Parts: sequence; structure tokens; C-alpha cells
Amino acid sequence: MRQVPITSPRVKQEGSGVNIDDLASSWVLSIRAANRSPRTERSYLEALRLFAAFLRERGMPQDVTAITGEYIREWMADLLKNWRPATAANRYRSIQAFWKWCVEEGEVGESPMMRMKPPHVPDEPPPVLSDAQLMALLGTCKGADFESRRDHALLRMFIDSGARLNEVTSLTLDDVDLQAGVVRVVGKGSRPRFVPIGAKTAKAIDRYLRVRMRHPAAGTSGLWLGHKGALTDSGMFQVIQRRGKEVGLDLHPHLLRHTAAHRWLAADGSEGDLMGIMGWRSRQMLARYGASAAQERAIAAHKRMGLGDRF
Repeated sequence: MRQVPITSPRVKQEGSGVNIDDLASSWVLSIRAANRSPRTERSYLEALRLFAAFLRERGMPQDVTAITGEYIREWMADLLKNWRPATAANRYRSIQAFWKWCVEEGEVGESPMMRMKPPHVPDEPPPVLSDAQLMALLGTCKGADFESRRDHALLRMFIDSGARLNEVTSLTLDDVDLQAGVVRVVGKGSRPRFVPIGAKTAKAIDRYLRVRMRHPAAGTSGLWLGHKGALTDSGMFQVIQRRGKEVGLDLHPHLLRHTAAHRWLAADGSEGDLMGIMGWRSRQMLARYGASAAQERAIAAHKRMGLGDRF
């Protein structure tokens, strides 16, 4: 992840406010002190950067004491013209966190978003991949070379466990117990949990580990290696995207997570167990992920019950 330079903010003069850009580095320190995930940090700072750029482009004030809810509403309207509602809502929550921090730090007396509501997000369940698409994806890495075995193991890990990108990237050799069929991941808030993997995933990881032993960086603790050393989040994202393009898919790790949740529920898996495996603490996430292809699961359930065939 690109490191945000940490510099001392400019001294605030008596009777004046401070520009948004002057507070970015201080906010970064607060985000990290709260032990938020790297992905959250990136999301927050990207929203702040976009908002500051919007204000500059339109000649609006950037002094935090002069920014009103009207400017933020105009920004939201602009976002909704060019982005999906879910993206605009995510930017809204990010910038809302910034203003909350400004109030706590005494930079402003009240958040300009105090009486604002987030953009409405239509009920749009996340997409999922079909079994045929998953098979085609795994078929892109059938070779015995290092990259083929690594990518095959990686894809099976995402498909089988439903783990997040950073959780998979951060795995070490000690986190994997192939005999027990479990992997220890560290989720949001630095909360560790164990996720199960199937026999085929364990086999794929074992085959990868055998070629990994001949890698120049084999002595490092990170499980997943690239050409020069441990794979980063960005590097792993690129691997997933490249394999997806080979079969005509716009693929990203979260799509595999959506698919894993759908397949679990479609197989009549327990909702409580799924929350534990996915690392969810709120049923709101269960409802969102569970909405994917819900009609498909309902039709399958009806066929299993055969209600209309009993007479």
C-alpha cells in the first residue's frame, strides 16, 4: 500500500480555520491509532481527496470552518451522476467519519453533515459466479509451473473460504494446517478466526508449497510469493484480475467472497455458521450477501420440497 506521508499540520492561526488538506495527515494517524484496516484507510483518504478536489475545481472554500452541508450535497449530486449509488454512499460514510473526527478534535463546532442523510441505495444484491464460471476460472491454471500452482491454490482459497483479500494476502506458512483443513486469518479489527478449507483446496496448497520450496524467497514467512518476494494486496488483486480476463470475467476478490456466501446458503448452510466463517458481526452483512441469487435458492428449495406433487 502506498504510504501517506506523515507531516506536521500547519499551525492553526487564531480566529481562522484549517484547510482539509492540512488535516489529512493528522486524520491518517487517528485512523491508524484506531486500528482500522488498510482498506478502510485507503477508502477514507480517497473520499477526502475527491471531496477536496471537488471544492477546488468549483472555487468553493476549503477551510473546514467554512464548509457547509450545501457543498457536501452538491458533491453527492455530482457523484451520483457518475457513479453507482453504493459508491456514493460509501464516499458519504467516509467523509462523515472525517467530520466526526473534526468535531472530536475541536476543529469545528458541529459537523456540516449533522442533518444530512446518506444517498438511497437501491436493493441491488451482489452478483455471483456460476459453477461453470468457477470451473472455467480454475481451468486457467492447470500447469505444473510455479505461477499455475500458486494461482490455482489462491483461487481455491478464495472460492472455498470466502476470505477477504487482505486476510488471504497476510497468511503465513504457520497459519495453514492442511491436515486439519483450517486456515487462521486475521480479519477487521485485528480479530483472528479459523476458516475451513476443503480437501481439494488443501491439495492445491500442498502442490503449491512443493514448488514454493524452490523459490528464491522460500525462506520468508509469507505464504504467497511473487517474483521478488511476498505478494502484496495489489499484486494478488492483479493475479485474480488476470485469471478472470482469461475467461472473459471482470473478476475481483470480493466477487469470489459473494459467491462463497451464496453457495453456502444454497447448500442449506447455517446462517450463524456463515457469519462466523466470514467474520461478520452484524446480520446486515448476512442479509446483503444472502440476497444474491435468493430467488434461485427459493426455486431450488421448492423443488426439493415438492409441495405441489403431494396430491
